Amino acid sequence: MQVHSILESLQQGILICDQHSRILFFNQIYGEFIGVSLEEAKGRKITEFRKSAIAPEVIESGIPVEGMVRREGTQEYFASVYPIREENHIRGSISIVTSLVQFENRETKAHLTLEERVRRFERQEIKNTLLLYGDNMEGKRKAAEELGISLATLYNKMKEGS
Repeated sequence: MQVHSILESLQQGILICDQHSRILFFNQIYGEFIGVSLEEAKGRKITEFRKSAIAPEVIESGIPVEGMVRREGTQEYFASVYPIREENHIRGSISIVTSLVQFENRETKAHLTLEERVRRFERQEIKNTLLLYGDNMEGKRKAAEELGISLATLYNKMKEGS
C-alpha cells in the first residue's frame, strides 16, 4: 500500500507542511475544505489559504495542538496539528481536520437518535480506554476506574455493543 492511497482513504482532511509552512501534500478532502487543488497550492505557504492556520506556530514551538474547534469565515472545524520530527529537528507539520458540517453530516446520515449516539460514544470511549489499559481483567478494572463506572457497568456496555 502507498501512503498516498492511505491518506486519500481517510474521511478527515490531511495537510502536510514543510518546516517553512509550505504545503507539501494534502488529500482531496482537505482540498475541498480550502477550495483549491494540490497542484495549485503545493509549495505555497498554508497561510495564503488559511489566514489563521496554526501550523506555523506548531512548527515554531514543536508543541502539538489537539482537538481544537476553529472558525474561519463561515467554516467551523475540529483540528489537530502535530510537528513532524526527524533526528530531533522539526521538519514540518501534519494537520488533521474535520469540518463540523462533515461531522454533523456523518451523524445525520446515520439517522441515530441522541440516545443511540450517546451509546456509540460510550462504547468508543470504553474501547479507547481498553486499548490504553489492556483487555485483561486488570486492564478492565483500570478502564472502569478511569471512566468512573463500575466493572459491571463496563461489561454491560461492552455487551450492548456486540
